[in-house]
Amino acid sequence: MFADKLTQAQRQVVFNLAANLAAADNDVSKEEIQYLEQFSSAYGIDYDLEKADISIDDEITLLDSKVARIITLQELIKLSYKDGHFGKEEQDKVFLIAQKMGLNDAELMIRIENWVRQGFDWMYEGEQMLNEV
Repeated sequence: MFADKLTQAQRQVVFNLAANLAAADNDVSKEEIQYLEQFSSAYGIDYDLEKADISIDDEITLLDSKVARIITLQELIKLSYKDGHFGKEEQDKVFLIAQKMGLNDAELMIRIENWVRQGFDWMYEGEQMLNEV
């Protein structure tokens, strides 16, 4: 996982933002819950979904490098795709977070989203191949 490159405090920020994002469309899917559970378990983060009232500005102060900010956006977009689509509410929230982090470059956002989609395609293709065996 690219989140391995983050500090523990930065991983907590990713979790907090992801939990906040999961609630953006007022429907936290079981796939989003599974992602959040796996992320918290993998990195020893307390599993707490009560992140509706976090301050995005305060959270992102710990993302002190461009690498940390890109990895955060990648994780947030990955979460958004977990329920099968990157919905309008989720897109708006991710783009707002990107802007607050100073990453409002449309080309960069497209590259990150393509990176995530290719990862999902790769996993899906592998699962299909193994199911055919």
